[in-house]
Amino acid sequence: MDLQQVSEDERTTIYRSRSCGEDAVGYICGEEIFRFRWGQGIRIGRCEREYAGWRVFRTTQFDEKELGRISTEGIIHSHGLFQGGTLGWLEQDGTVVQGGFIFSEEEVGRVEGLRPLLAAAALLLIFVPEEDEASREMGRRI
Repeated sequence: MDLQQVSEDERTTIYRSRSCGEDAVGYICGEEIFRFRWGQGIRIGRCEREYAGWRVFRTTQFDEKELGRISTEGIIHSHGLFQGGTLGWLEQDGTVVQGGFIFSEEEVGRVEGLRPLLAAAALLLIFVPEEDEASREMGRRI
């Protein structure tokens, strides 16, 4: 999806914190999850409403996989990463914190827009794990 077709009002932007600042890595438009790539929004997943929050799905080559959930209170739970469990939460100001039984508390990014719950869940369930895996892969190649 061309970013010019999606107005700022329609999307919730996902920012990833880095040692040198922050980068916009993707966005939510409606219930769809997009990654920024060369001026385009590439669809990578979707969210589905349920009684106590939202379910998050990642698009795969032939299907999709449910990754986890976010509650209406902003608590993010994974289905698979590290045997499942709490990954983190969304703060009132839009800050996304990774923390739980396995992780120490760390701000990993922020979200800005109309769908902060969905964007926070996408950050912790899709963007952070994929970037961590890419970093480990680069480390193995060196």
